[in-house]
Amino acid sequence: MSKAEDHLAEVVPIIVEVVVLQATPEGIVPVEGSMLVDLDSGAPLATEVVGQLLDSCVRLIAPFDVPYGLVNAVQQQTVPRAFVGDSWLGRHRALVFRDDRCVVEGYRLRYSRRFGVLIDDPPLPADRS
Repeated sequence: MSKAEDHLAEVVPIIVEVVVLQATPEGIVPVEGSMLVDLDSGAPLATEVVGQLLDSCVRLIAPFDVPYGLVNAVQQQTVPRAFVGDSWLGRHRALVFRDDRCVVEGYRLRYSRRFGVLIDDPPLPADRS
């Protein structure tokens, strides 16, 4: 094996699937939809809502798209109660953006309809308090 192949063999991708949501004055909606979503509800999701949520899914892949630290931080989040009983969304996490911005464990994220989830800046320092 060459050095390049040896290096590639050491890269282990980690994937987390997220639903990208937007906070609005009316409530939380999928970025690819307009129906309100109550993430804390245990009631079954309507088919139309599930469709909009699936259309709003993004796969974050470390280390290719985002750092391992971000994927690990998102994986540590609880699956929203609204997703738990759904066969399509049961393993997805939610990223709720306010004004197209979201912070996860110091990672400042923004959402672009064209490019998806982007990291704005290096991570903020960990809170040592």
